[in-house]
Amino acid sequence: IKYLHCRGAKMSTQHIRLDATAAAPPQEPHFEPSPKSLPTTITRVYSINDIPTSFLLQLFSDRIFVSVSQLKGKLGTLLSCNMEYSMIDGSKTYNVTTLLGVRDDALLEVYARQISERIMNLGRAEQWGTAEDGSPAGPSILLGIALDKKGRGRDQETFRTIIDLVIDMYTEGLRIASSP
Repeated sequence: IKYLHCRGAKMSTQHIRLDATAAAPPQEPHFEPSPKSLPTTITRVYSINDIPTSFLLQLFSDRIFVSVSQLKGKLGTLLSCNMEYSMIDGSKTYNVTTLLGVRDDALLEVYARQISERIMNLGRAEQWGTAEDGSPAGPSILLGIALDKKGRGRDQETFRTIIDLVIDMYTEGLRIASSP
């Protein structure tokens, strides 16, 4: 009989009894994922108008996750942006949905739309393929964004800087993901 001593977040102590006579589960073969199956991940921290701004970009096979935080790495509001292509007139429609967080801040939706539109305009359709109806497909964008509440993170210059940095990180991520 062995005892395992554990400490929780509130520094409370638990004792868990492990019975050595219990049958051990069968050993499964050790699995190591292929590096190609893991998302390409890039993190950066920039000072924008004297506000430390952390960026995270993850490229998955079917979507892109972006996090921009001026609030010490907090995720903030989580938005989803998808592009739909009209076979009738060839137009693109971007649908932005707030999944978690602040729902009445239009600027956050503009960030999601602009990031999605700029990524789609990079012309990487061969990477994403086509939808079932033959129209150009694009990745879904998940954006977690937390901007400085004092207004310094909400001006036009900051907007452009953040969008440009995200696109730079995206193109860097594509280079990394496509390298052998």
